[in-house]
Amino acid sequence: MNKESEIKTAALIKALKDKDRGVRLSAAKALSNHTDSKATNALIKALEDKNLHVRWYAAVALGKHKDSKATDALIKALKGKNLHVRWYATIALGKHKDSKAATDALIEAFEDQDSGVRMSAARALGNHKDSKAATDALIKALRDEDWYVRKSATIALGTRTDSKAATYALIKALEDQDSGVRWYATIALGKHKDSKAAIDALLKALKDEDRSVRLYAAKALGKHKDSKVTDALIKALEDKDWYVRKSAIIALGNHTDSKATAALLKALKDENSDVRRYAAIALGNYKDSKAAHKGFNADEKAFKKGETE
Repeated sequence: MNKESEIKTAALIKALKDKDRGVRLSAAKALSNHTDSKATNALIKALEDKNLHVRWYAAVALGKHKDSKATDALIKALKGKNLHVRWYATIALGKHKDSKAATDALIEAFEDQDSGVRMSAARALGNHKDSKAATDALIKALRDEDWYVRKSATIALGTRTDSKAATYALIKALEDQDSGVRWYATIALGKHKDSKAAIDALLKALKDEDRSVRLYAAKALGKHKDSKVTDALIKALEDKDWYVRKSAIIALGNHTDSKATAALLKALKDENSDVRRYAAIALGNYKDSKAAHKGFNADEKAFKKGETE
C-alpha cells in the first residue's frame, strides 16, 4: 500500500467513529475498496455499531475482504439475532466463493427460520459453483415451503451447467405449483444448452398453462437449431398470447432454414403489430434468403400499418 492509500484508509477508519451515522455509513461503504488488514479490522468492529444501517454496510463491505478474519466475522453475523444483518451477511459471504467455511455457513443458513435469509443464502451459493455440497443444498432448497427460496435456488442452479443433478432438478422444478418458480426454471434450463434432457423439458414447457413459462421456454430454445425445436417454435406462433408469439419469432430469427422462413413470412400477417414488427426484423437477419426479402417487400404495406397502430 502506498502512502496516499494509507492516509485515506486511516481517515476512513477514523470516520467510522464519527458521531453522525451518515458519515459512519459512508465510511463503511468506502472501506469496501480498502482491503488491507487495518480496514478489515475496522469493518469487523463496525458490525457492532449501534446503528443498524452502518452494520449492514459494514457486512456488505466485508464481502470484498476475502481473508479468513472477514469470513469468520461474517459467519458470526450470520448467526446473530438481527434479521437484516443476517441478510447482508449472506450476500457478503456469497463473494467468499473460495472459502469452504463460507460455503458451509451458507448451507447451514438454509435452516434459518426467516425465508429472506434462506433466499439470500440460495442466491449467494450461486457464486460457489465449484462446491458439490452447495449444489446438493440448492437442489434440496427446491423443496422449501417458500416460493421465493425455491425461485432463488433455480436461479443459482442455472450456473451449474456441467451438473446433471442440477439439470434434472431444474426439470423437476418445471412441475412446481408456483408459476414463478417454473418460469425461473425455464430461464435456468436455457443455460444448460448442451443437455438434451433440458431441451426436451423446454419443449414441454412451451405448453405450460402460464404464459411467462411459455415465453421464456421459447426464448431459451432460440439457441437450439435442430428441426424438432424449429417445429415447436413454429407451432408456438399459434399461441393465444402475443407475447409468446413474439418470443417465438425472436427465437426463430436464429433458425435460417426454409421452414422458419415460411413461418416468419406468415407471421407478417399476425393480428398484433409487435409480432409483425419482430417478424420483419427477424427476416431482415436472413441475408441469404431470397424468399425472406421477397416476402418482406410483399408485406411491407402490412408492416407499415402495424407501425402506425
